[in-house]
Amino acid sequence: MSVEGDDPLAVDWCARAAKLRKVEEAILTGEMILEARFGADMMRYANASLSDVQNALNNAIQQCRLSRGEKPKRRRFAMRGFMTRPY
Repeated sequence: MSVEGDDPLAVDWCARAAKLRKVEEAILTGEMILEARFGADMMRYANASLSDVQNALNNAIQQCRLSRGEKPKRRRFAMRGFMTRPY
């Protein structure tokens, strides 16, 4: 068996969630420049949409909770339909 620290494919979901939270805040506050041109020079910093970042963040938070042994929060709840009589 391999130790979790030796596995190159192991992901620290809590650290990834923290980084994605910073990216989300930067996109929301407008700190991330998408493209800047100065003459012939061009810089491109980010090309991820806010919805992609939020989906990845929610996934990372869920995986972080699972790795800590917490129960994941329920995302959907079934609605019960009640028929009422009009009379």
